[in-house]
Amino acid sequence: MNIFLPELTVLATGLIVLIYDLFAIKKDNSKFSTYFSLLGLILAFVLVALGDSGQALGGRFAVEGIEPWFKLIFLGSSILTLTFTAETFTSKAQEKLNHPAEFHTMMLFSITGMMFLVSSRDLISLYVSLELATIPLFLLAAWTKNIRSGEGSLKYLLSGALASAILLYGFGLLYGLTGEMSLAQIGPKLTANPALWLAAGMVLAGVGFKLTLFPFHMWAPDTYESAPTSITAFLSVASKAAGLALFFQLYYRVFSTHTLSFQFIISLFAAATMTLGNVVAIKQKNIKRFMAYSAISQAGYLMMGFLGTSHESTASIIFYLLVYALTNLTAFAVIVHHTHNQDDESIEGLRGLSLSHPILALIFMIALFGLAGIPPLSGFVGKFFLFSVAAKSGYYWLVTIAALNSTVSLYYYLRIIRQMYIEPLNPQEHPMKSSGLFKMGLGIGVLGSVVCGLIPMIYEHIDTNTIEWLSTLHVLGMK
Repeated sequence: MNIFLPELTVLATGLIVLIYDLFAIKKDNSKFSTYFSLLGLILAFVLVALGDSGQALGGRFAVEGIEPWFKLIFLGSSILTLTFTAETFTSKAQEKLNHPAEFHTMMLFSITGMMFLVSSRDLISLYVSLELATIPLFLLAAWTKNIRSGEGSLKYLLSGALASAILLYGFGLLYGLTGEMSLAQIGPKLTANPALWLAAGMVLAGVGFKLTLFPFHMWAPDTYESAPTSITAFLSVASKAAGLALFFQLYYRVFSTHTLSFQFIISLFAAATMTLGNVVAIKQKNIKRFMAYSAISQAGYLMMGFLGTSHESTASIIFYLLVYALTNLTAFAVIVHHTHNQDDESIEGLRGLSLSHPILALIFMIALFGLAGIPPLSGFVGKFFLFSVAAKSGYYWLVTIAALNSTVSLYYYLRIIRQMYIEPLNPQEHPMKSSGLFKMGLGIGVLGSVVCGLIPMIYEHIDTNTIEWLSTLHVLGMK
């Protein structure tokens, strides 16, 4: 099977949706673009799950043990996002999304870039894939034509451009030090010198912007708050997964011989990021800005996975990324549904949700407890794996800080649960109707996030031999 087939499927889906809309007689093609985009993403998901490993373009593109997992998370996140975004094209709310075909095309192009990113094996294709993944996000962040959305998109564009420039400068230094473009050939030729540390610093800063690490998070909360809610959901998961894939590529392939030298710096970034995200989230009143700082804190937890060897870290990072994607998108599904029906983005706007919509409130509570890491939900299992990696490497102080931060996060997640279950019903609450597609996506999200918490025994197999496990076990149990 052609190893390019999943990427080409997503790319072709985007082009077909765009061309169909160009020549379509009907003005409203939201249903066609939504369902056809979902069909293309599901087909690509199946192709990745059934696909074989291999290399192409002289080794510049490769599908080995870890790549299918990242791609499945990219595609799965996009599928879930589209299921609860569909109703926003027919909503009468202020944040109604227009031009569905162009919207879906931009999202599909971004996913294509992310999929190429994780399979790239040289600096040029890695950088081009990163730009393909991020440039459509700048447009999506400004999809609603208002000053607020435009400001957030401009801030996102400026920070993204700065990150790309810094990252490209680091790539230039790596090429100058080694004379190689291949990721596999750069690592063995790197020797400890000031130029190497400068290149590493540039790369870490560039990735820090993409992952919203402290102090590079900058305008991320502003972008999350001002972007359309469905785009905020996509940004919080897919873009973070792409940044994580980029860092994984560079850390374990380019700097593979110097990872021990970087671990202490990474631990400092992890501690600062999770602490800032959790502390600042306490004071937030806007639900989207609240979730932005929650996403920042989650990036800090994810960085803990890079403190071990590749055998120890790979499975922990992938598992927690999967858990985070399912749990965070489930929470955002409720937020998208609520904000588009009520035109209210405040946390207080969720008052009495358990009285008016008990199922939504219950699902939202499960998702928030999962993000907080309450056992036996999947968030607890994922954090346990990451904490184990840090503890095995001797970073007990970081595990202590992470545990304290998890306690802090429980407090501010309980703030939302208090609004839903203790506060009286919002007198301005409007009836909310859910589409079948929304219910299906919400069901898949909450079921997946709960099931992942019930299978911790998988970690025994992951921990014994990560590479073989990832190479032979597909998410659907087909290999």
